[in-house]
Amino acid sequence: MTISRAAAHVLIYVAVIVAGVVPVALAAGLSYHQALREQEQRADIIASEVLRRAQAISEQIARARAVLESGAADVPCSPANIALMRKLAMGSSYLQAVGYIRHDRLLCWSYGNLGNGIPVGPPDYLSSRGAWIRKAVEIPDGNNRRFLIITEVDSGYASLALPDLVLDVGRDYPDVAIGLVAISKRTLIFGRGQFDVHRLPQFTRGQQELTWVDSQYVGAIRGSTTHDYAGVALVASRTLQGAWLDAALWMVPVGAIVGCAFSLLTLMLLRQQTSMPARLARAMRGNELFLFYMPIVDLATGKWVGAEALLRWRHHNGDIIGPDTFIPVAEQHRLMGRLTAKVLDILAADVRKTQLLRSGIYISVNLSAADFTDPTIVGKLLRTQQESGLNKLVVEVTERDFLNVELARQTIEQLRERGIRIAIDDFGTGYSSLSYLGALDVDYLKIDKSFVSTIGTGAVTSHVVRYIIEIAKDLGLTVIAEGVETHAQADYLRTSGVQYAQGWLFGKPMPADQLASVLPHADSVTL
Repeated sequence: MTISRAAAHVLIYVAVIVAGVVPVALAAGLSYHQALREQEQRADIIASEVLRRAQAISEQIARARAVLESGAADVPCSPANIALMRKLAMGSSYLQAVGYIRHDRLLCWSYGNLGNGIPVGPPDYLSSRGAWIRKAVEIPDGNNRRFLIITEVDSGYASLALPDLVLDVGRDYPDVAIGLVAISKRTLIFGRGQFDVHRLPQFTRGQQELTWVDSQYVGAIRGSTTHDYAGVALVASRTLQGAWLDAALWMVPVGAIVGCAFSLLTLMLLRQQTSMPARLARAMRGNELFLFYMPIVDLATGKWVGAEALLRWRHHNGDIIGPDTFIPVAEQHRLMGRLTAKVLDILAADVRKTQLLRSGIYISVNLSAADFTDPTIVGKLLRTQQESGLNKLVVEVTERDFLNVELARQTIEQLRERGIRIAIDDFGTGYSSLSYLGALDVDYLKIDKSFVSTIGTGAVTSHVVRYIIEIAKDLGLTVIAEGVETHAQADYLRTSGVQYAQGWLFGKPMPADQLASVLPHADSVTL
């Protein structure tokens, strides 16, 4: 059968249209699934971190309960027992205080005896393990903060935690609602953002994970295997729609041009390459990561004596992604070794191309728990010194990174033998603070900015700064205060014997060339 030229042209046009429409439709569908997968992964990472922090609170509560109840003090609010409460709180990362409650009144806590006590109101509910839960109690500490209080039914001992220490995960994502949910009670323990617990999918105790999508959210739940609660993260549906549109804007044209078969292969590869771990790996290969430097000053003279290197990520679209977002991804996907190596490369390059060497200041870099278990970390740091010519190098490690004290001690000894000094970062917010300090040979103690911010406020927690300074003096450690923003804070720290400080009062984080240009020309003070 023959067809006319016009009919042939029609068939050709139809074939061209079909060849274009099918790949476009396929690309649109794949872009949706890619956007959905990325939002599910984001929600799952945040929910997992909420659960991890909640479990850390539970472990610290259990430790405090065991110590206090084993002591069986005849007078719970005796000076000796309050001192024990203070020691337990100082050794915990999430517990702000430990106290004693009777007849719905907080009679004493880590910061002292409260006389007739502070009313805390009736409990919200009884947990599955038999503890009274008060979800949001305002304690008049000068900061108008609301505490989560867990009280033991039998003994009356109570653990106080700030939900904000758990809920600060994912601060870069205001479109994500997060919370900790009591599974059996089907109630919200604490949360950030708006969502209805009763509209969550059915989730039973012992179930470990669940992700879903509905008309309002892309959600993830991460449940504990040992406790009756779960971390929840909900990404607004409008975010999924926006991510879908962003993906479709470039995937659909690719599908139309390349063709059905080749576009399918290309889109599958791109789907893998646009996940958060892959984006971070690409950022490390390219020039998206950079360092800012926060000045450190001598409180006695006001001279700049050092700077802390702070990692930042500028995405190719111009957005700045904070370390709170991508560091957990690097840890979860075993990218910390590569990330630390990249930081050291950037540091060496910054030092070489600026006048920082002539200033005589020291530079500090942050290491993770994974770095301390890496047998090559000492060699990496020495190579950085050799390539940059930087003689004064300090590594900062948080207390919670010392998972293996013996291995950490060995690494610290090797670093100090080679002239690299060690600072404990964010002191007072990590695990078993006092026990680690006694076991590890470190040089500096950095007071976390959350404690510095209470100076001069009249808050009961302002005494923590004084306790930390006394501990450092007893151990012969040099103290560096973080987050100093007012002259009153600086004066208090200076008169209390704190040698060094950093914060916006002295200078904001800045690029290496700017730091080199504003450093005093006189010789800097040697730490």
